Amino acid sequence: MKKKKLELPVLWMEQTEETDEWYVGMHYGGGPYEIYEAEDMISMGLGFSGNQIYFIHYPDGEVYAPLKKKENVYYERPVWDEDRFGIAAVDFGKREVIIYSFMPGKEVQILHKIPLTDIHDCYNLRIEASPLTLSRQKDQVYEILWPEKKRFAVKENDSMIYRDGNTLYFSRWAETPEYLEYVVAVNVETGEEISVEKGNLYRMPDGSFWLV
Repeated sequence: MKKKKLELPVLWMEQTEETDEWYVGMHYGGGPYEIYEAEDMISMGLGFSGNQIYFIHYPDGEVYAPLKKKENVYYERPVWDEDRFGIAAVDFGKREVIIYSFMPGKEVQILHKIPLTDIHDCYNLRIEASPLTLSRQKDQVYEILWPEKKRFAVKENDSMIYRDGNTLYFSRWAETPEYLEYVVAVNVETGEEISVEKGNLYRMPDGSFWLV
């Protein structure tokens, strides 16, 4: 058996969707593991030591850590967008959300900053592709915070999975009485459903989608 040893802290490494070259590892150092947990700790005056993102390239095993761990800064899991990563960070000390772009081998770029006061709370705050989009979903409301501002109602059993230009794709489950899953396409401008198809949507390394 061929085995490659990577000098990394204990973490869970996952392959990044839409590329077969990149894996991402998130190191939390004992927690918190979710952004809302970090927000709760800050609100209680406890603080936290921060988390760290590692980008691992296949097949050479080269490791990148372009954003350093910082106290009271929480990094959300990155997404791959064509040829670069998009990363959302919440700096609770500076009270702002920072959206980064990282092309491996180059310097990290700041795409946008949003005052934390413009966001009701950080529950389910996440970065999505494509284009890179900062969003949150809570209490049957889906909200886009950047690059535009949109807000519309969704069903309780809907979960956002991907944006493709002006179309949002949600996964919806139902029990009728058997358990079924559907892919729901929604117009990002109006919030209206375009189509509902039975199955699950999978993003492949070449950028195509498979409906299974």
